[in-house]
Amino acid sequence: MINLGDRNIHLSYEQGSGGTSLCLTIAKNYLKNGKKVIWLSKYLPDRERTAQIFWELKSKELEKITFIQIENNLEEASKVLNYFSPKIDYEDIIIIDDWCAKDGRAKKKDIEALKNIVLNYKNTKILASSASYSNVGNNMQIWGSKGGNEVNDILDTIFLYRISKMNNVRILKDGADSKRIMLLETGFE
Repeated sequence: MINLGDRNIHLSYEQGSGGTSLCLTIAKNYLKNGKKVIWLSKYLPDRERTAQIFWELKSKELEKITFIQIENNLEEASKVLNYFSPKIDYEDIIIIDDWCAKDGRAKKKDIEALKNIVLNYKNTKILASSASYSNVGNNMQIWGSKGGNEVNDILDTIFLYRISKMNNVRILKDGADSKRIMLLETGFE
């Protein structure tokens, strides 16, 4: 799926392609390996979808995930994150699902808050997701990510998009590399 390696990722996804499901699948893999997950999101993931993806996790593994709802803006949520910082290890992950609004440009204060989180948690993996936008030109669809160069300077951007609305095959584009992944009931495979 996504190889985080030693980098932090900005997952820029086509709306409806399963961006949150991919983040939940990555969270599940961290939890299965005994790592902690801190999940920040304006909207908590759908309960039924989360249960489908997390179904095989044991109680001990589920105790290692913390959900923080972004009520007003990412900057305020990042202050709540400070309470958990002593408990976060370099092998753990912070997932920020939909770090900015799905429509329109990312707000400057959200970009700054994201940059501060990345700088303050240098020793922890960070996966931030946001809806991408597309431009159609020269008979090609070109995907763009929110936050522009300011986000691209601190996170490696990977794109997730659908081949067709009629099937569960998705394309994960990481730089020049592309691969097909399947969205199943239990998450991505």
